[in-house]
Amino acid sequence: MSEGLRLGMIGAGGMARSLATAAAELDDCKVVCVQDPLSDPAQQLAAELGADSCQQLEELLSRSDVDAVVVAAPNYLHKELTVAAAGAGKHIFCEKPMALSAADAQQMIAAAREAGVKLMIGQVLRYVPPFAWIKDFIDADNLGEPFAMQTTRISGPWHGHYAQSWRMQREKCGGPLFEISAHEIDYMRQLLGEARSVYAHLGQFTYFEVDYEDLAYVMVNFEDNKVGCLLAGFASHMGAYDGKILCTDGTLFFTDFGGGVSYQRRGEEEPTTLTGDEVGEGYEPGVRREMREFVEAVLNDTEPTIPGEEGLRNTEIAEAAHISGEQGQPVSLPLSGTESRRRAKAAMATARGQG
Repeated sequence: MSEGLRLGMIGAGGMARSLATAAAELDDCKVVCVQDPLSDPAQQLAAELGADSCQQLEELLSRSDVDAVVVAAPNYLHKELTVAAAGAGKHIFCEKPMALSAADAQQMIAAAREAGVKLMIGQVLRYVPPFAWIKDFIDADNLGEPFAMQTTRISGPWHGHYAQSWRMQREKCGGPLFEISAHEIDYMRQLLGEARSVYAHLGQFTYFEVDYEDLAYVMVNFEDNKVGCLLAGFASHMGAYDGKILCTDGTLFFTDFGGGVSYQRRGEEEPTTLTGDEVGEGYEPGVRREMREFVEAVLNDTEPTIPGEEGLRNTEIAEAAHISGEQGQPVSLPLSGTESRRRAKAAMATARGQG
């Protein structure tokens, strides 16, 4: 691969375009083919990138000039596309959520391991300011040890080009905890460690065009008695994104993507407030960074910075929240393989019936 990494895109939608554009900016990567069942989007994106296009997955995976693929298709297809790509000997970058069940995520990891290919998951929020800045600031021991976190990400219904049919179905998108708050789940794990149990209340109150919950309250118990709380969903008539992080020697609040932060250390009388520009200065754009790190992992034969196991842990938390919501009681982690496989099988059967 002396000429760099030769990349194939699986999907030609909005996220695929963002990932492909970022990859094309890298000196050691070239997008050579875009595959999508819909020919027009594939041809349009391919033309912009100077790449070929095709409609059939088999055609993309059979190309000898494709070293790796980016899976940026609807969520319910992630497992089968990843397994197929691994079987063809292609390294894989899979967009979040990794899968809609822990059982599917485990199959993806096993397929990549058996084929000897890299598998990286697109949990880009951890690379986007202010979130990247907050992690670096806490890691530098500016506030002590984080022990609790609350984050809110709420909005109204899907609208515009986001209101695609697959996003309206739980068995295809997974609902807000998979399609949207896989990001917040991942970020809580970055700050608080590994989860030990999940308790959730899920409900549908205002948004009846979808067949899943429009409100999710999720409490996650982490190792060392740390705790995270997530409010998510589409039931709000006003959008909001914010969070609060409690540490042993200080507290930090944040607002929105690209927003500012306020923090106050133990003993200080007033908080320090930084603007979004201040906390974002010097950080590489998140999508470009994740693409760069994937390319480097393949070319240098190193472990991906966000391997499949990270996506599995996030998927487990979201799935456990659904189980908890159904059963009305806390769910311990890791999940029972039997329970996750049962749910994954039922979900796939329903998704195929709705296809």
